[in-house]
Amino acid sequence: MVSKQIQTCLLMIYFLLYSAFGGPHERPAKNGSETVSVNLSFILIKLIDYNWLDYSMTWKPKDYGNITEIRLPSTKIWSPDVVLYNNVDENYDNQMKTNVVIQHTGDILNVSPRMFKSMCSSNATSAPFTFSLKFGSWTFDKSGINLTTEIEGIDTTSYIPNDEWKLTDSSAKNMEDKYECYEEIYQSNTLYIKIRRNFNHLPINVNGTENEDV
Repeated sequence: MVSKQIQTCLLMIYFLLYSAFGGPHERPAKNGSETVSVNLSFILIKLIDYNWLDYSMTWKPKDYGNITEIRLPSTKIWSPDVVLYNNVDENYDNQMKTNVVIQHTGDILNVSPRMFKSMCSSNATSAPFTFSLKFGSWTFDKSGINLTTEIEGIDTTSYIPNDEWKLTDSSAKNMEDKYECYEEIYQSNTLYIKIRRNFNHLPINVNGTENEDV
C-alpha cells in the first residue's frame, strides 16, 4: 500500500510535469519578451552548477504535505543550453544525467559533474600561463537568457593540488558579444585560470668540461 506522503509527492510531480505550463523544450518565460536569468558557478573539481527560476515549477507547500523541494531528472524539465565555446573534445556530451533540485518557489539548481577539454595558446617563454574557458548559451541571445556568474572567480576550496602544475590565480568575467552575422547580443562567462610549473619538475640541462692538467 502506497503511503499518503508518497501519494502526495507523486501528485505534485504530476502537476509540475504534466499540468503546469512548460516542458523540457520550452523556455520558462511568461511571455516571449521575458528574460530567464541563469547564474553559473564553477568549482575546480570537474563541477559546474547553475541555477534559474522556472515560474511553472512552483507550488504551495501546504497543498502538498508541506513538501518544499523535490528532485527530478534534468531531462524532464527545461535547462539552459550552456556550452563551452572553445571546446575541442569530440565526445563533448559527457555530462552525467543528474537530478535537479526544485524549490517550491520555482528556483532550480543543477549541479553537473563535467570534464572540459579546451585548446589554449601559451608561450613557453613566459610563465605563469593563463588559460581561458568561455561559456555561453548555444541558441539564446541576451533577450532570452541573462547569463551571469560570480565575479569573485572559481571556488577552489575542494581543489586538489597537482604535483607538476600549481594554480596561482583564477577569475571570472561577464561579457557581451556581437557577431557580424547576427543583430542580437549574446552573453558569455569567461574563466581565466593561471598556472605555473613547479620548479622541481623543470628539466635541468648541465653542460660541463673536465679540467685537464697542462
